[in-house]
Amino acid sequence: LCGNRPINTASAKWSDIDLNNGIWTIKATEMKAKSEHKIPLSSYALKVLKEQRIFSANSEFVFPADTIAGHLHRDSISKAIRNLGGKDKYNGRATSHGFRATFRTVCSLHKAELLQMGISEEAIESILAHKEYNPVKFSYEREKATMEQKHKLLEWYGEYLNSIEPLF
Repeated sequence: LCGNRPINTASAKWSDIDLNNGIWTIKATEMKAKSEHKIPLSSYALKVLKEQRIFSANSEFVFPADTIAGHLHRDSISKAIRNLGGKDKYNGRATSHGFRATFRTVCSLHKAELLQMGISEEAIESILAHKEYNPVKFSYEREKATMEQKHKLLEWYGEYLNSIEPLF
């Protein structure tokens, strides 16, 4: 629902999530590209987080675990996916990082619809927190997309997923 890398999801902290304003801010030190990443939370992501709040009790982490780190290991997400519906049922077919590819693919397949909504390629890339490696383009680019564009995109994606398999 957020297009994050598995490590950012597994190590998510409640202190970084503003449920009232619907924004998740991941610190630069926790991002692959080493720049702060703000994620507008769709109504679907907010529902999941509010439900998870009940289960995580007073932990600082959204997905706590009895580990040295105190949170779910990033590989635990892929293991859970592999074992959905039976041991190794999806082994070699689905991974947690693959959800990012799914997000990107779905956006590409619906590019015309998204463009009509005012959602550009840059908004999609911004959600994925992809860094611009062209030094000239990077030097002139201050922001890839507005929070409003990103919120609209993630809300659309939540609705798309919910049309396939209702969350609640």
